Amino acid sequence: MEIIKNLLDRFGPTGALVIFGFFLIIYAALGILYFQQGVKQGDLEEQIAKISAIVVKPMPSAEKLRAEYDEVNLNLAPLTVKDALDKIVNIAEESGIEVDPDSGELKISPLASPRETKMDEGSYQVLSFKDIKVQGDYDKVMAFVSALDSPEKMETLVLTRVDIKQVEFKATAEEQTRGEEFRGMSLVVMDMMTDNELSAIPNPMDFAGGVATNFMGDNPNTWGAIEGFPDNATVATERGYTGTETPRKGYVLYEHDKIITDATDNFTTTSYTSMLETEYYYTCEADGTVRQFDGPDVTTATEYPKNEREARRREMYIVSLAVTDMMADNELSAIPYPMDFAGGVAANFMGDDPDTGATTEGFPDNTTSVDDKGYTGAKFPIDGYMVYEHDKIPTGATDNFTTTTYIPMPITKYYYTCEWDGTVRQFDGPDVATAMEYLNIDTVVTLNIEIYTKTSEGD
Repeated sequence: MEIIKNLLDRFGPTGALVIFGFFLIIYAALGILYFQQGVKQGDLEEQIAKISAIVVKPMPSAEKLRAEYDEVNLNLAPLTVKDALDKIVNIAEESGIEVDPDSGELKISPLASPRETKMDEGSYQVLSFKDIKVQGDYDKVMAFVSALDSPEKMETLVLTRVDIKQVEFKATAEEQTRGEEFRGMSLVVMDMMTDNELSAIPNPMDFAGGVATNFMGDNPNTWGAIEGFPDNATVATERGYTGTETPRKGYVLYEHDKIITDATDNFTTTSYTSMLETEYYYTCEADGTVRQFDGPDVTTATEYPKNEREARRREMYIVSLAVTDMMADNELSAIPYPMDFAGGVAANFMGDDPDTGATTEGFPDNTTSVDDKGYTGAKFPIDGYMVYEHDKIPTGATDNFTTTTYIPMPITKYYYTCEWDGTVRQFDGPDVATAMEYLNIDTVVTLNIEIYTKTSEGD
């Protein structure tokens, strides 16, 4: 202290200021250091809080860790090509994709030999599937892609390529040929039943019998055997014949010996089709329901349509064909009151439903009155231009009408609208505002995928 006092006496006020400044600098430095340490202390406290939150969590049990370990090993277990294909096909089927090779909805190219790769000192097998093509409705196709990309299905599956495009599709020429022949056979069975006043076919060649035929009448080249469709067994006496001649058995479509109602001792030979032999094979139930096959043994033959998509295309084709035929037969260049898209309602009743009383159903026109159709008679034909049981007014005899059918089914599975020019559209329900329209557009996705597994020698 004596030294400081001497310095103050020697330097006076200036010395005091220097000394005060020295202590002020030291105090400020200590303040800055304290502030910095305070910030660091806050960071440390935050880190401690985070670590504490982790530490207080209970550790997973040994059983849980073992289960997770086993699941990883299971996902990486060696997988054969067949097992991998089965998994992919199952995912497609669960997504609503038709996996039948004939459907064309799923195509998987042959797999090259699996390759081996090393990662983190381990050896793994890689199954590479390239150019997998899936085609169909957008929602189903995208559900398949999403399922493949989901770890819930296959954790070790990796999508390495996804190409998406839209393509137009229509019924193939073969499908059209099948559909047209099927429609023709169904219609002539109905004609034969009506002409012979049958509510049921007595001895039909039905599916339960196990045999389909492509002979619509008796084949003259086979001795001792009687062919014919849909019934080649019912004898003449069972059909009411009282004469002395020998009419052929059955109710057949080609060269059928029909017993005359008012003269049962006589018969006439009538053909309901011009074809003795058809390209495809058929069975028929007692009510006239026809089924189509690619061979005579129904247990091994392919039945057409082969899948839902072909069935939908076939029905669309048959409805469109029926509308075209109805317009031509009635000399219509335009349908007067069509059930068009603008009307907001699609129909699946192709003719009038007798159970609905005064309401008239029918497609594509259930509104045009019989007067507007030119009828001048005293009877009561049904209004409209329909494809099922349509009351047609003959041009040269407008006081009369005949009932004509252009489609073999009174009710269709799908719903339809029709424009004035005969253009048909197909839906999955009657309200076109909310129903899904089936367009001739498919979503096509091309995929490359890789599936990683342990090698058979791996740990």
